[in-house]
Amino acid sequence: TLAVAAFVFNTTEFIPIAMLTDIGKGFNMLSAADTGIMITVYAWIVALLSLPLMLATKNIERRKLLLVLFAFFTLSHIVSYFARSFEILLISRIGIALTHAVFWSITASLAVRVAPQGKGNQALGLLSTGTVMAMVAGIPLGRVIGQHSSWQFSFLLIGLCAAAVMGILAKNLPLLPSVNTGSLKSLPGLLKRKNLMLLYALTVLLITAHFTAYSYIEPFVLQAGSFAPEQVTIVLSLYGLAGVAASYLFGKWFAKHQRIFLLTSVSVIMTSTLCLLPLAAYPIAVYALVFVWGIAIVVLSLGMVSKVLDFASDATDVANSIYSGLYNVGIGGGALLGHYVTVWAGISNIGFVAAILAAAGLGVCRMLVEM
Repeated sequence: TLAVAAFVFNTTEFIPIAMLTDIGKGFNMLSAADTGIMITVYAWIVALLSLPLMLATKNIERRKLLLVLFAFFTLSHIVSYFARSFEILLISRIGIALTHAVFWSITASLAVRVAPQGKGNQALGLLSTGTVMAMVAGIPLGRVIGQHSSWQFSFLLIGLCAAAVMGILAKNLPLLPSVNTGSLKSLPGLLKRKNLMLLYALTVLLITAHFTAYSYIEPFVLQAGSFAPEQVTIVLSLYGLAGVAASYLFGKWFAKHQRIFLLTSVSVIMTSTLCLLPLAAYPIAVYALVFVWGIAIVVLSLGMVSKVLDFASDATDVANSIYSGLYNVGIGGGALLGHYVTVWAGISNIGFVAAILAAAGLGVCRMLVEM
């Protein structure tokens, strides 16, 4: 059930990436870079409010909280469907972002709680499957529906799916009292943990690097690679399929080879973004690149969640809400940086800027794994 919920949340978070051009045309905006600000606004709302909202809801029974979140999530998508100005669309996205902030603050620890003893990493892998399926099916399908109907209809379908998931949650999810959430008193102790602080720094650097390039992958391959629209859908689908492989690899071997997994995934992200422009004219090469890149970012994201729970087992929700907030600082910062790179240096250079940030992240990762 939680995996299905993750599918819905991640589909809506990233589907604008697949429809930037169409949304911009719908509001007569000049470029995809102008429309991309909605990704930044969404991510930074999550970044700013993850911890405050988690603390405000820390005593609420988790099943009840999830149902309330999904009700508000559904309503916000209905507003997105009826939006007739970019400002109204942004307001509806802010509403969705508020639910996102709480959902991802509590869900990883809930998945571990309901898993059998010793199966925490497999539980995170299963949760990631929902995230991955958003990339495999949700985002490409949303793009196809948006092209053949309208981008508004894609948002409406996500809202309807959310309503269905809410019914599944109400029927199948057991009561989950709030435990080990932590509080404001937990913060000073968490801030003194050097391994956790390095992990947070790695999160900001690598997620910013990733989304500097990936936020604009649709207009990039259209413009720099002269891809046809159906080839763009293939790119997005392969990125999602890579996540299926990543979830399997993570659940199977991460616990035994954590150092190798973290260092390799960061190195692959750096190399992939660096090679984005040199390979842009070769569709097969781009397909392979995106597939490997997708494996790396999913493995890294899962690995960082796993380490957060390890480093802060006494205050999981507080530590995870900070992680979720910083992750979204990276998403928003990457989308904003990609916007300025596109405006000032051209969209073809987004991969080079991303690679510089990833290289800095590789240095932080080396420090982390050697502690």
